[in-house]
Amino acid sequence: MSMTSNRKPPGGLTVLLARVASDRVRVLSLVEQGMVSGANFLALLILARGFNADTFGTFSFAWLTMLFVLNIQRSAVVVPFVIHTAQPGVLEAQSLVWRRLNHWTTVLSALTLGLIALALPLFATPEWMVTAFLMAAIFVVPCFAYEFRRRWLIQQDRYGGTVLAAAAYAALYLGGVWAAVTAHRLDMAAAAFTIANGGAALLCLVLSPPLAKPANPPAFLPFLKNLGHFIGWSVASNLAYNAYGHLPPLILGALAGPEPVALFQAMRNFTQPLSTAATAVDNFDKPRAARALAAEGALGLRRALTHTTTAMAMLTLPYLVFLLSAGDWLVGLVYGPRYGDPTVTLAWFAAAHVVIVFVYPLETALFLLRRPDLLFLGRVGSAICGVGLCFALIPIWGLGGAMAGITGGIAMSGCTAAYLLAREKPWVKM
Repeated sequence: MSMTSNRKPPGGLTVLLARVASDRVRVLSLVEQGMVSGANFLALLILARGFNADTFGTFSFAWLTMLFVLNIQRSAVVVPFVIHTAQPGVLEAQSLVWRRLNHWTTVLSALTLGLIALALPLFATPEWMVTAFLMAAIFVVPCFAYEFRRRWLIQQDRYGGTVLAAAAYAALYLGGVWAAVTAHRLDMAAAAFTIANGGAALLCLVLSPPLAKPANPPAFLPFLKNLGHFIGWSVASNLAYNAYGHLPPLILGALAGPEPVALFQAMRNFTQPLSTAATAVDNFDKPRAARALAAEGALGLRRALTHTTTAMAMLTLPYLVFLLSAGDWLVGLVYGPRYGDPTVTLAWFAAAHVVIVFVYPLETALFLLRRPDLLFLGRVGSAICGVGLCFALIPIWGLGGAMAGITGGIAMSGCTAAYLLAREKPWVKM
C-alpha cells in the first residue's frame, strides 16, 4: 500500500531563503559586508563607550564627512564603472582609464577637504570641527582606494578575495581602536581607520588577477567626454542625494555641536546591519540587473529589480521589528544611560530604512537605464525638502529634526523616481 506524505510544500519564505543560501556569490557578498559592518559596529561601539561625547562626536563628524565624499566617488567612479564594464572584455580594454579616473577623484576630494580645514579658522570655527575635517581629508585616500579595489574584484567575480580583504579590515580596525581607547587618543583612532582601509585596499590589489595590457587603450580625455553626460548627471544626482541622505548630521553638528552628532552615530550604529544588507544586495544585484537589462531589455530589468526589492525586504524588515521591540534594552546594555531614551531616535531610523527598501529599486532603474538626469531632477526637490526640514526642525527637535530631513528627503525621492519612470518610459528609447 502506497503512503502519501501529508507534509506541505515549503512556503514562499522558506523557498526564498533557500534560494539566497544556495547562491554562492550572494552568500559571499553577505559574508564580506557582514565582516565590514561588524567591524564598524564594534569599533564605533568601543569608541562611543571609551571616549567622552565631544571626542566621539569629533570622530563621528569626520567619519560622516568621509562618507559624504565617498558617496561622490561612488557616483563619479564606482557606479559608472560597474555599469559600463559589465560586458565581457570591457574591463580589460578600459582598465587604465578607470584607474586614472579614480586617482583624480581621490586627489580632488582629499585636497578639497584639506583646504576647507585650513580655511575654517578664518571664520572662527570651533577647533573640534577643524580637526574633524583634517581627519576626513586623511581618510579619503585609503577609503577611496578600498572601495574602488573591492569593486574591481567583484567585477572579476573574485568575491572570495573581497572576503579576505574584509577580514583584514576588521582585524586592523578593531585592534587599532582598542589601542586608541586604551590610550585615550583620538589620533590613534583616526590612524586605525586609515590603516584598516589602506591594508584592505592593498590586499584587494594583490588578490586581483592581472589583466592583459590592452592593445589600443582609450585616451583619457575622449573617454571622459564619452561618459561625461552619464558621470555628470550621476554626480549631480548624488550631490542632491547627499543633501538629504548625509548632510543632515553635519548640519546638526554645525548648529548644535559634537554631542548630538555623537548621539546620532551611536544610534545609527544599531542600523549598521541594515546598511550591510543593502550594500551586499547592491554588490550582487546591480551587476546582475545590468546584465539582465543588456540581455532581455526592460522585462529582464523589471524581474531583476523585483528580486532585489524582495531580498532587501527579507533582510531588512525582521531586524527592524527586533530593533523597535528590544531597542531600549539593547541600547542600555551596550551604552548604559549616557545616551538616554533611544525609542524616538530608533523609530526615525526604522522609518528611513523602510522607505529605502522601496525607493532603492526605483532609483537603481534610472541608473541602469542610463538616465541619471531624471534621477537628478527628482533628487533636487528631495534635497530642498530634506535640507529645509533640517534647518526648520533641528533648532526645535535637535536630532529628531535631522532625522525628519533624512526620512522626508528619501520618501520624496522615491515618489518622484516612480513618477518620472512612469512618465518618461526611458526603456522605450534604448
